[in-house]
Amino acid sequence: MIRRVNIRWRLTLWFAAAMTVMLVGRSFWIYYMMERRLAIIADAELTTKLDILNDVVNKSNNSADLKAALEHFADNQRDLQLEIIDSDHSVFFQSRSSAPATTKPLNQRLDTAHRRYETNTSPGGDQRRQVTGVVQSSIGPFTVGISRSMQAEQSEVWDFAMTLLATLPLGIVAAFGVGYIVSSWALTPVDKMISTANDITANRLDQRIDVPDTGDELSRLAQTLNKMIDRLNKSFEEMRRFTADAAHDLRTPVTALRTELEVSLMADKTIDDYRNSIQTALEESINLSRLTEQLLDLSREDHGMNPESQQAVRLDAVLQSVLEVLNSVALQKKITIDTRQIRPWTVTGDHVRLRRVFMNLLSNAIQYSSPGGQIWLEGTADSDTTTVVVADNGPGISAADLPHIFDRFRRVDQARNRQSGGTGLGLAICKSIVESHGGKISMESTFGQGSRVSVTLPSAKPAR
Repeated sequence: MIRRVNIRWRLTLWFAAAMTVMLVGRSFWIYYMMERRLAIIADAELTTKLDILNDVVNKSNNSADLKAALEHFADNQRDLQLEIIDSDHSVFFQSRSSAPATTKPLNQRLDTAHRRYETNTSPGGDQRRQVTGVVQSSIGPFTVGISRSMQAEQSEVWDFAMTLLATLPLGIVAAFGVGYIVSSWALTPVDKMISTANDITANRLDQRIDVPDTGDELSRLAQTLNKMIDRLNKSFEEMRRFTADAAHDLRTPVTALRTELEVSLMADKTIDDYRNSIQTALEESINLSRLTEQLLDLSREDHGMNPESQQAVRLDAVLQSVLEVLNSVALQKKITIDTRQIRPWTVTGDHVRLRRVFMNLLSNAIQYSSPGGQIWLEGTADSDTTTVVVADNGPGISAADLPHIFDRFRRVDQARNRQSGGTGLGLAICKSIVESHGGKISMESTFGQGSRVSVTLPSAKPAR
């Protein structure tokens, strides 16, 4: 199995590759610019010679004088090749050279300012730079071509290209070295983060990664990792507290059940005594079963094991079914439940799970309301959300307990909850179900005056 290249070497390779491309591109650009510059210099020289030749042609009075002047000019400029084409496109004059004529006639009507510059290659492979222009004489216009060899310039450019090619490997090696140093320097904070992260375990979540004071991506990465560790630490603390609370609450009914059974076996009792013992054991078994089911429900909500349902649910129907079950309990305590503000609102979700939410909320409201108390069901709805409020005039919750009211195994009144069979998981389950529906739940309470629990859920979109 081929081992993957680490980031340090990948950055080094990318940097070296980029620098290589830049060096090669720069070398080609310099080569081109140098070649172009030498051509410009050659053009300027040829232009000067053409201007001189134009003066020579203008001073000639006849064909014989013109040829003599051209012979003299050609003898003094042996590094140049001179070709003159007359108006009949015939060669009027050519300097002594073995190279064939390459000058193409220009339109004789063009003025002397029109010049053509080009590079021609001789049969021997020699490149020649040529300027072609029109000159006027006493016997008519001529097309004049003056060319010179570019061999010296080619040799100079070639030598320079070889120098660039020879230094290119050194540039690539330097790019590798610089890339490795820069990548190592840039990744040093990452190595420190890795070292610190390796030391952080479930039992050492108090450690944090040092945040570089740079404000760059690595600084934000360290901050993000620290926030993640904070969340993990909070989750582990909640898990430890949940495990301890669950063990404690499971131990209470199990211990009571065991004690009752052991006492029943240790002495002779009457049938009524055995009946009472069995009744006590049954009650503890029911409490244990209820707690186990709630723990299972909470675990399913935490892990998203309950099936996601996107059905349209009528909240007024859900509340009505809950009230039918709890109506007898409310009548026993002479509690009045006001449902006049409830409207046929529709939300998106799961009917069974939402019924469990309002069953828990209304059960709590009835349970903790004083005899003769009152409960109100209120609500509002718009195109996006629907909010249902369960309010009561019960004893309320203290300011110290209110922020933790949805925590698991949180009991406001420990003695009363045990006596009534509460487990401290009802509101935690409500919170998990509501949040899994994309909603939110909150509570407002004034100690001694009552409480208000608000459940906000996404409204069902009308069918198109």
